[in-house]
Amino acid sequence: MKITVIFTGGTIACSNKNGALSPDGANSFTLIEMYRAEDDSVEFAAGSPYFILSENLGAEHWDKLCGCIRGVRGSDGVIVTHGTDTLPYTAAYLGLKLGLCDVPVVLVSAAYPLSDSRSNGLDNFRGAVYFIRSGVGKGVFVSYKNNGENVRIHRAACVLPHMPFSDSVQSVRGNYFADIVGGDVVLNPGFCEDSFGDFSECGANGNVLWLRAHPGMVYPPVDGIKAVLLEGYHSGTLPTAREDFRGFCAAAKEAGVPLYLTGSEEGFDYESKQAFDELGITVLPPMSPAAAYATLLLK
Repeated sequence: MKITVIFTGGTIACSNKNGALSPDGANSFTLIEMYRAEDDSVEFAAGSPYFILSENLGAEHWDKLCGCIRGVRGSDGVIVTHGTDTLPYTAAYLGLKLGLCDVPVVLVSAAYPLSDSRSNGLDNFRGAVYFIRSGVGKGVFVSYKNNGENVRIHRAACVLPHMPFSDSVQSVRGNYFADIVGGDVVLNPGFCEDSFGDFSECGANGNVLWLRAHPGMVYPPVDGIKAVLLEGYHSGTLPTAREDFRGFCAAAKEAGVPLYLTGSEEGFDYESKQAFDELGITVLPPMSPAAAYATLLLK
C-alpha cells in the first residue's frame, strides 16, 4: 500500500524555539518514522504546498492544497497533516471541493507537538492509515482522538468548529463516520451522508462576512461583501426585534447582499424566527457552520 502524506505545518509539526512553538519541517518526517517503527509495510510519498501555522491560512492556501491533492498519482490514499485551529474550515473546504473522490483524503492534526507525551498526533496518523487500508470510505475525512476516547473518523464537511479552550473534534449531531478500535474500522450504523452539491470546479470567489449573534452586536457596512453568514443563538434565533439588527438587514437588502442563517432548524418556532422572511434571511439546512461558510465562499 502506498500513501501520499501532504505536510502543511501546524502543531503536529512544531518544535519549541526560543520559548515558542513554530513549524519545523524535520518533524514532518519524524511522524512517518514514528509510524514505521510500528509498521514498515506502508510506502510513503511526501509533498508540501506550504508550511505554516494554520491560524495564518487564507482561502488562497486551500486552493493550493486542493491542487496538490489532485496532483497525487498512484497512491491508495492521501493524508494531510494540519493544525487544529483551522482544521474544521480546511476540512469543510476540501470536503466540498473534492466530494466523494475515489482516493480517500484524511486530515490529521495534534493537540500537542509530537515531542510532548500528551500528543495525539501519532494516534491520529495511525488511525488515518488504518482507515485508508480498510478501503471502506470515499471522499474527505478527519481522523482525530479526543482525550479518553478512540480515534474517530469524521466526514470532513460535518466537523464543527472547536469550542473555546477545547481541542476536541466533534461532528454535527454526533454524525461521525467510524471509530478505530484495536486497528479495526467500526462503522457508525447511524451515519447519514449529507449532499452539499458539486463544487469541484468552483473557487473561493468573493468576500463572505460571518457574524455570530451576541448581545450588543456592532454591525459593519456591507460594501464589497458577497454574502453574509449569520450564526444564530443555540436555538437558531436572531435579535429580529432590535432596530439596529433590522437596519443592518435592510442595508444588506438594499445593497443586494444575501443573508444566510446557520444553526437554525424546524421546530421551536419562536416569534423572533417568524421575522426571517420579512428581513430577507434564508435559513440554511442543518450543517456545520464551517461547511456553511465554505459553501458560501464557493457558491
